Amino acid sequence: MKLLLLIICFAASVVQATDKPVLIKFKDKSELEGVVSTSISNTQGFTLKTKFGETHYNWSQIDINHLRQSNPELYKFYVQQSHGNAANASTVKIKLREGPEIEGTVSTSPTDTQGFTFRTRFGSRHYEWSQIDLDHLKQTKPELYQFYLQQSQIDDIKNDEQITRFLKGKFVFRSETNIILKNYGRVLDQVAAAMRVKQVSQRNQQLANIVSNNRPVLQAVTQKCQTFYSATRSRPLQSLLLSYRNAFDALVRTDYSSFTYNYKFVQEALAGMQQ
Repeated sequence: MKLLLLIICFAASVVQATDKPVLIKFKDKSELEGVVSTSISNTQGFTLKTKFGETHYNWSQIDINHLRQSNPELYKFYVQQSHGNAANASTVKIKLREGPEIEGTVSTSPTDTQGFTFRTRFGSRHYEWSQIDLDHLKQTKPELYQFYLQQSQIDDIKNDEQITRFLKGKFVFRSETNIILKNYGRVLDQVAAAMRVKQVSQRNQQLANIVSNNRPVLQAVTQKCQTFYSATRSRPLQSLLLSYRNAFDALVRTDYSSFTYNYKFVQEALAGMQQ
């Protein structure tokens, strides 16, 4: 793991990391690669910029043990900030659907699509969006309501760019509904690695092992290809989805000849497309 070097300029409020991407591991076992930006005035966390945009993460979401080993400079910054003069989170009132209002502080997570954690003087409790009066939330806490909209539609692939990212194994599935597809990109990387093996029998053996260990994931990818086929009007993209579906369906059935033909067609087409 490459060392993250933080350039801290105390004359400014923002501390920028180098432009070299680093790997951040979260408590829910997911991982993201991007460029870190920190601020000496922000005791709560940091901003991670990936190819899909920028997101702020709190220290409470991060696997601190992994951070200490992989990015000691960022871990040192975390120690300084988390044990410094942290500002108290502002207290808000949340209205439940059943009527009563509760007062406390809100803690959200980009990987939690179901709700948020609410801390009161009696302790912490996780609330799901279905328990909250969303109309009241929209009026009183618009920023939290926007977070709700973002998280509730987090796996909702609607456009051709998102479909293309899915085919490349770059779409991040984070909801419980798509839990099987959470690490599908890694499985596709394993398939790609196996396809680089020139000796046919050895390649087919690696593919067989991948199928044996990841059959539900490959079947889920096949099903998603069928779903997204109806979601796009792009004929080229429909062709790729059809070929990808046929490829992984053939792979699961150990029809390696059909798999290879369809898989290579898709990969050659994707190589010429932007992210």
